Amino acid sequence: MKLGLIVSLVCLAVDTCQVAPPPTTGYLPPDAFEATAQGQDPALAAVQEAMYAFAYPGRMQGRPAEMALAVASLDAMAGQFSTSGRWYGMSWIPQQEMLDARTEVRGILGIPDSAPSQLVIDQLMAASRALNNDDQKAALAALSGPAFTKPPEQTLSILAHFPPAPIANQATMAASMNFFPPDEPW
Repeated sequence: MKLGLIVSLVCLAVDTCQVAPPPTTGYLPPDAFEATAQGQDPALAAVQEAMYAFAYPGRMQGRPAEMALAVASLDAMAGQFSTSGRWYGMSWIPQQEMLDARTEVRGILGIPDSAPSQLVIDQLMAASRALNNDDQKAALAALSGPAFTKPPEQTLSILAHFPPAPIANQATMAASMNFFPPDEPW
């Protein structure tokens, strides 16, 4: 009788203590920063690209290709900070802040939280490359894929005139501090 009660309680406890699935994770292509950060750690380049874009939204106005790269960088690092072994020792606070930032930025662009990170990254990178090659038609095609719920013209307009994203600003600054802690002499 006691064993049955214990088994029942354990089963009940296990059933109610569900662990959230890990966040969706994607990776930037190896050449994502070939024009700006050759030889630099790709993770550092991604965090720096995102930090710059979200810290200085005024400077990003009219630069949709760079903004698309920054959003892709944020999306990639948000997942990687929570799932990659490289970041195992990182505090959970920057990890959660980056996930919150990804949610904020995806909300601005109309990208559902359920969209796979790799799909979002691939489409944003395709749009960024197309814009860098002055191919607006290809950029609109990239922004019309399944990860985007808004019309591609609207998404492109948002990328060109991205509003301030305070959560993303805070999160990318905190993430950058993991690379360059303020108490380290440089």
